[in-house]
Amino acid sequence: MKALSIVFLGFLLTISVSDANAQKRVGGKLLKGYDVIYPFKNGKAKVVKAGKVGYIDPTGEEVIKPEFDNIMPFEKGIARVEVGLLVGLINEQGELLLEPVYESISNKRDNIFVLTRKGKKGLVKITGPSPDLVEYIVDIRD
Repeated sequence: MKALSIVFLGFLLTISVSDANAQKRVGGKLLKGYDVIYPFKNGKAKVVKAGKVGYIDPTGEEVIKPEFDNIMPFEKGIARVEVGLLVGLINEQGELLLEPVYESISNKRDNIFVLTRKGKKGLVKITGPSPDLVEYIVDIRD
């Protein structure tokens, strides 16, 4: 990110300008083509490419392709993803646990999530990081 400072009518205005050609040496190779490359945390770095968010590993390989509008921080191996105004859940390998078709998803406890879709509320329990370990308690899928 570059910062541009402008004095406007006596006030200092700072505008952040995205560097469309962020470069970073990762795993011995120079990565190009990302808008932003964030610092590594827990073995992954968040990246932004053409306005979409994903993650790379320490070798520079994409472990989660930049296809989401936002990815919230991982908790117990699960992260909430946003596509437009809809949300879903992914695991650390980028596999969809819940498609981003819900208006909201909140974690209550013990990996039980409350889902809202088309005004209906449902419950899902995720017992592991694999899509086949998703159990719909109250199913609101179409």
